[in-house]
Amino acid sequence: MALAVGGATVVASVIGAKAWTLVGLPSIAGLPDAGALVTVGSPVLRALTTAAGVATLALLVLALSVDPARKGGTLSRLGRRDATLAARAAGAWTVLAVLQAMWLFADVLAMPVPQAWSPSMVAAFWWEVPQIRALILVALLAAVAAAIASVSTRVVGVGVATALSGIAIVVPTVSGHASGTSAHALLLASGTAHALAASVWVAIVAALFLVAARGQPELAPVVSRLARVAVVAAIALAISGIGNTVAQLNTWSELVSTTYGRIVLIKAAALVLAALAGYIAQRRLLPAQPPTTGLRRRYATVAAVEGLALLVAFGAGSALATSAPPRIPIDLPTLAETLAGFAFPAPPTFTNVVLSLRLDPLFLIAGLAAGVLYVAAVIRLRRRGDAWPWGRTISWLLGIGAFLWATNAGIAAYANIAAGLHMGQHMALTMLIPILLVMGAPATLALRALRPRSGPGWGPREWLVYLLHCPAAVILTNPLVVMVLYFAGLYGLYLSGLFGTLMGSHVGHVAMQTHFVLSGYLFYWILIGIDPRPRLLPYWQRFMLLIISSALHGFFAVIIMMSEAPSPWSGSRRSARPGSPTYSRTPFSADRPPGPSASSPC
Repeated sequence: MALAVGGATVVASVIGAKAWTLVGLPSIAGLPDAGALVTVGSPVLRALTTAAGVATLALLVLALSVDPARKGGTLSRLGRRDATLAARAAGAWTVLAVLQAMWLFADVLAMPVPQAWSPSMVAAFWWEVPQIRALILVALLAAVAAAIASVSTRVVGVGVATALSGIAIVVPTVSGHASGTSAHALLLASGTAHALAASVWVAIVAALFLVAARGQPELAPVVSRLARVAVVAAIALAISGIGNTVAQLNTWSELVSTTYGRIVLIKAAALVLAALAGYIAQRRLLPAQPPTTGLRRRYATVAAVEGLALLVAFGAGSALATSAPPRIPIDLPTLAETLAGFAFPAPPTFTNVVLSLRLDPLFLIAGLAAGVLYVAAVIRLRRRGDAWPWGRTISWLLGIGAFLWATNAGIAAYANIAAGLHMGQHMALTMLIPILLVMGAPATLALRALRPRSGPGWGPREWLVYLLHCPAAVILTNPLVVMVLYFAGLYGLYLSGLFGTLMGSHVGHVAMQTHFVLSGYLFYWILIGIDPRPRLLPYWQRFMLLIISSALHGFFAVIIMMSEAPSPWSGSRRSARPGSPTYSRTPFSADRPPGPSASSPC
């Protein structure tokens, strides 16, 4: 019954919001129309696909965090049942993602579904649509999560399925409105956080509603554990929603003057109602003792109101995601600037490169969060009388400061368009920042600051202990694997066409920078790390690893210096003398040509 009501709420809100966005739009003669079935069906399927993903996540949360696990992390009978239900929900998620891809393809081509998915159309166009590729990936991830959840008997398997579900939920955000706007850095960060935060919030509400409806006696402890996560998700949802609104509107007055803005206000009102209901449920209806039947029913009622309000917000968001925002795109003078998403800066100076700012919301928030969590853990240790070396704290904070500078200072802007400054940023992210972070010993600090979970379930500390010694950690800390990952950022990236491909999109650029930091951290962790790891290398092996890595760096430098072209990744081996087709003065020149230059990876 609850599933039917929830589905009907989502469908009704999507149809209503989408119909509202279509009211008053003029019909243009000669412009093809796919019909109402495709126009309305696409956002409906999007909402149902998202709802299936959230249902999967909710059931996995139940099996992972609510249902009591047995000793050793074995799922209980109730947890195994919830994992099986999650597998079925993930199966439905897979089917709905495929159907959404079909409807979206028809919507893009402005054709009925049977005509759009004819063999000739599919062979010619389907792989050219980024949203279709994203949905195919969602379907694959959901199918893998379903397979893992269906056979898992331990919390580890459920945890893997949960991680895959979270990734699948945020995959479509990188191919929506964010990929085609000059504000893609803000939209990709806020869109990813928005999708994940909304899904986590709804999943927790659904999980708590099921706990109350089942009559499980441990309602109050369950809510106290998950309420903090829900509050964090609600705050992240609000902040990311503001970021989305800023990026999609020209002025704040469009919130009331445009249909798009008014739907945003309706979505915001639904989220406020959901937050109010959640506050009432957590603060007013949970007694100190195990709840009575009457209180349990009232809690379930309030949780249902919170869930329905969130579903309305989900429906409005699905309609917004398939509607054109009112923001007027800014035309940039060159193709390279359009791909980069910003106008090329002035010629580089010390002030422009070192002291100026170009904020990247994703890396800014990640860096600040890492610094705040580390300081909070140190404060917890000192409040209970435990010591923590000041040198480690200073090292970590210096590493975070260097990371924020490398990704948010002026060098981050120049690194997108100038190969030399890009390599400077690369070296900082790979060889300086990881050393400082590794010497901060974050895993050791977390193991001392986190409290062990009381009872048979797994908490954050238990998961951290497992991740530090799991089979994946054994493989990743193998010296050969570390060397391959570390030097893939040199040989595999710059001596192939991969560099140009990644630099062609903001998502690729973010992925490349993330690889620099993580591969560098992994390398220095096994070399000079303090944190526990599956296998501690003897000093002679560490010394040999350092010697080999130095030789590989030197060999790469020789390859670059002996290359005929200044940019071996540009795809041309011709000489770059002045007057040759591959030569241009510099991307910072005032008289640069209207296309990307040879020295610009974009």
